[in-house]
Amino acid sequence: MELRATKRQITGKAVRRLRRQGRLPAVLYGHRTAATSLEVDGHEFERVYARTGRTQLIDLVIDGGRPHKVLVKEVQLSPRRNTLLHVDFHQVSLRERLQVDVPVVVTGEAEPIRAAQADILLVLHSVRVECLPASIPEAIEVDISGLANVDDVVRIADLRLPEGVTAIGDPEEVVVKLAARRVVEEAAEAEVAAEGAAEAQASEEA
Repeated sequence: MELRATKRQITGKAVRRLRRQGRLPAVLYGHRTAATSLEVDGHEFERVYARTGRTQLIDLVIDGGRPHKVLVKEVQLSPRRNTLLHVDFHQVSLRERLQVDVPVVVTGEAEPIRAAQADILLVLHSVRVECLPASIPEAIEVDISGLANVDDVVRIADLRLPEGVTAIGDPEEVVVKLAARRVVEEAAEAEVAAEGAAEAQASEEA
């Protein structure tokens, strides 16, 4: 997908004016390029980002020039309003392998789930892989239909990845587990508590 950008002269606290005008401050860095301050249309970026996420290439066109092949490296959000504050674009070389975190998507249905004996515990929400930029998968599908018992797991070594894509990390690390429902409920409660603590800390720092 294509995203238009212009070079940004405004820096520091003055970028607030850009945001009020619907413009999103950004920076481009990476392969054979000096860090460049940019601005993009906020709504256009949201439209593109909704389709590409952090794993699909974007053709970033700066001031009408040739497209730069980029990935979204980081998106900063306001902790109070959950609005976009800043985006980092990373320029890549199509001929050089890179490492990127790809989200995990669970498919299929295991018998313990149909029998209401277990629920899915997603241990890893993403898996780091290495591949060429054009080969980055949108998601890593984990088929659990072959899991037959409570506490069965899918490990990194069990993942079926596209050709040319290699998982980075401990092959024995668990990605998905069929956990007894009590375990899943406790994990969910702990995650909610952790998110609440993080929000409280962000509010104090703000």
